Amino acid sequence: MPSGSHRGSFMFTRSSSAEPNTLEPRTTRPTSTNSAESSISAPSTGEKSVIGNDLKIIGQGLRIISRGILQVDGEIEGDVLAAEIIIGEKGQVTGMVAGQQVVIRGTVSGVVCGKTVALQASSQVDGDIHHMSFAIEQGARFEGRSRRAKGEADLLRVVEQRATARSASV
Repeated sequence: MPSGSHRGSFMFTRSSSAEPNTLEPRTTRPTSTNSAESSISAPSTGEKSVIGNDLKIIGQGLRIISRGILQVDGEIEGDVLAAEIIIGEKGQVTGMVAGQQVVIRGTVSGVVCGKTVALQASSQVDGDIHHMSFAIEQGARFEGRSRRAKGEADLLRVVEQRATARSASV
């Protein structure tokens, strides 16, 4: 590559164009949890995002929201919301984990909320789990309370209460 060229111009774009997409400035900040509600109540888009094991994401009031499948192999200090969430064996989340389907192989310290929640043998969860369907494999470690929800509305209410409580403390 010539010394004067832009080496990073292709790094984060999927298109073949050398010009990065421009982002429009956000003029208003959403006050409700509509984007969070739509990401956990809507069916998965099938798109998969991965937070790699070399990443550590920390932020005050941080919320990572996906409408598809989100696999966490790194470390997150904040809330994670997606249609489907997989916490990998080396993944760690300190905060709320909420989605239609939640599969935990790693470590979660905080509230877990999902229509279906599965703790696999390598998982460690410290916190309450709100669910409609719950499975625990032999060897999984769970310290907290299991709360069966009557419906998705109950689960969304838990997510909303948690988000409200967290934003009030920030």
